[in-house]
Amino acid sequence: MKILTFSFDDCEVYDRQVCRLLRAYGMQATFYLISAQLGIRVPFHRYGKDTVVERVSAEELPTTYRGMEIASHTRNHHLDAFNLKAEIEASLAELSAFSGQEVHGLAYPGGEYTPEILETLQHTSAAYARGASPTHSLGFPENWYAWQPTCHYAEAETPMLIKRFLSAPESEDLLLHIFGHSYEMTNPDRHHGWVYFESLLKLLSGRQDVVYATNSEAMRRICERN
Repeated sequence: MKILTFSFDDCEVYDRQVCRLLRAYGMQATFYLISAQLGIRVPFHRYGKDTVVERVSAEELPTTYRGMEIASHTRNHHLDAFNLKAEIEASLAELSAFSGQEVHGLAYPGGEYTPEILETLQHTSAAYARGASPTHSLGFPENWYAWQPTCHYAEAETPMLIKRFLSAPESEDLLLHIFGHSYEMTNPDRHHGWVYFESLLKLLSGRQDVVYATNSEAMRRICERN
């Protein structure tokens, strides 16, 4: 079983275009949203230009992320070690209410966590949690609360990993988990932009031997397999 899943963090308005592209190519993804920052606008300097960080609004979640999974990136892109369980539960509940989905996934801010955080998470409503340290491996995760992606969409290793994934027989158990941030596609570098990202979708789409899944669906299928 070969499973492909995508995930994107931070819920900037560029998620709208990523979702449109994913739907156009028959893909699914999980989007990790910062629940207490929905709808905010903050001046920012990025890629040598003054811009604005603008996050999607709570009201648009059901339409923007139609066909996708919504998960938590905490309430304020921060994990409070002294109030961790309550903060996580609050973010999951807020996003569930806003989206109409049952939200049970988490991405660690900055990809960072400790053994204590992993232990606490197992006593919350979170079913899994994703880091941000690419493994460059197509194997299945061993700990769903320390789930690391395979690769970033713009990494130099990504085309090689895609080739390995696509060329493997359907009977082989493989997971290709590509992650990133939608705002990165505004980077003028040609290996980050929209054209490059869409070229990856074209390459990966329309395969009868690939399961296209959200993060939670990928986890469910792997757990059933095992």
